[in-house]
Amino acid sequence: MSEEICRYETMRQVLEALEKSLAGKRVFRYLEDTQVREKSAEQFFGDIKNTAQGIRTLQAAGGHIGIMGRNRYEWMVCLCAVLWTGSVAVLLDRELSPEELARLARKADVSAVFCDSEAEKTVALAQDHWGIPQVQSWSMSGNFGEQSRPWAEGGETDGQDLRKEPQDLACIFFTSGTTGESKAVMMSEHGLAAGVCHRINDRSFQSLLAVLPFHHLAGFSAVLNAFYLGAEVCVAEDVKYFYRYLEQLQPDYVPLVPSMLRMLARKLENKGPNGRDLGWNLRMISCGGAAFCPEFLQTFLEHEILVVQGYGASEAGAIGFLWEMTLERPDTIGKPPQGLEVKIQDKELYLRSESVMMGYYKDARGTAQVLRDGWYATGDLCRRDEEGYLYLTGRKKDLIILANGENISPEAVEAQLYRCGDISEVLVGDADGLLAAAVYPRYPQDCTEGKRETIKENIRSAIGFYNQSVPLYRQIQKIRFLDQPIRKTAGGKLLRRSVFGGR
Repeated sequence: MSEEICRYETMRQVLEALEKSLAGKRVFRYLEDTQVREKSAEQFFGDIKNTAQGIRTLQAAGGHIGIMGRNRYEWMVCLCAVLWTGSVAVLLDRELSPEELARLARKADVSAVFCDSEAEKTVALAQDHWGIPQVQSWSMSGNFGEQSRPWAEGGETDGQDLRKEPQDLACIFFTSGTTGESKAVMMSEHGLAAGVCHRINDRSFQSLLAVLPFHHLAGFSAVLNAFYLGAEVCVAEDVKYFYRYLEQLQPDYVPLVPSMLRMLARKLENKGPNGRDLGWNLRMISCGGAAFCPEFLQTFLEHEILVVQGYGASEAGAIGFLWEMTLERPDTIGKPPQGLEVKIQDKELYLRSESVMMGYYKDARGTAQVLRDGWYATGDLCRRDEEGYLYLTGRKKDLIILANGENISPEAVEAQLYRCGDISEVLVGDADGLLAAAVYPRYPQDCTEGKRETIKENIRSAIGFYNQSVPLYRQIQKIRFLDQPIRKTAGGKLLRRSVFGGR
């Protein structure tokens, strides 16, 4: 592994290095109402140090500190302040129910929580009704109460900071839990640092639009990696204003979830020969976990937008695949980058790097099931072609075992069905021993009942066409039309268990 990837041992070292390398630069832009706000590196690191002083004043440095709220500049300030003081950052989904928040807070030994105005209500309910009265609640705006003035100017005192070792715990975040209960992933100081300080994305970009939720590894690590690469970050607080961010903030790079990628592709199909005709500056997108149709790739390339396929796992850390896609190989995750080792064992993909997790917090049994001699067992089925390109073929846990013994990967079938433009979302599963498709159609606004029936008939015809091209055991025998979009994780992944149940 190159020295460049692993030269920092702790996140405090990373942040101190970033403070020097970013000096004099603008590092953040975001919308406040209709106005574009900016933050310099000096403002950012000043806010980090002042917030760190607030943590020390309340004698919380070194503890497990939660962060819960929308994607905001203040969210990143809080994360970096927690890491600066040597505390453990516990990242919490802002959409958690009070009961679930209480459960996860107890599980991760959280003693205090930074939260925005929306999350404050959830935290208060969790404290009042679900048994976590010991958890302090702090506003992301920097209001720690009368005991301290964390945003005030003045010198900084590091005396209470816990000096960390590379192997010490730095961060806990939770897996998406698309098919079962989420798990608490532990990242070490060195693992988190290695995941931030890499050049896997070696394509030049100036400004990243941060759409992915910050409480996910892909969300916050992309921001810190952008800083490491010398780029600035545009914060997307609310995804419903996605196109406004593209127009007003002018980012040239945006990582997306699959559902947003399909939405963007169809937007481009209807708007001229170049994405910049829409008032955008978009040059590159990345997406992971997509059932990626070649037609979508063709659309982006025609609009002069580079597409890179991302692949990784929370447990594997932020060192993952980021492969430039081509029409010749639209479905490969590519080849592993520098610093990432791969192997395929019993058709399952294993990953090893310096950013692989320490394990699951307080779950030795779960850890032993997926970590073996430093290798993380992804649960993804994979094959390698004669030229060394890797292709995902499904999930071990999602495999549908038919009565005749045939194994069906639902992801492979879903990728074929997404070729139908009238399908917005689809999941394939087992319904009473038959292969079934749950479909949420792409209805236009103000769609009449007659038009809805026409769209459904188009989908039936498309599935019938698919059935003619595959063996009987792979054919869709049942179609279920959904009235609402499929439930998703905060990272945009479809919750398979919400449709077909199971774990």
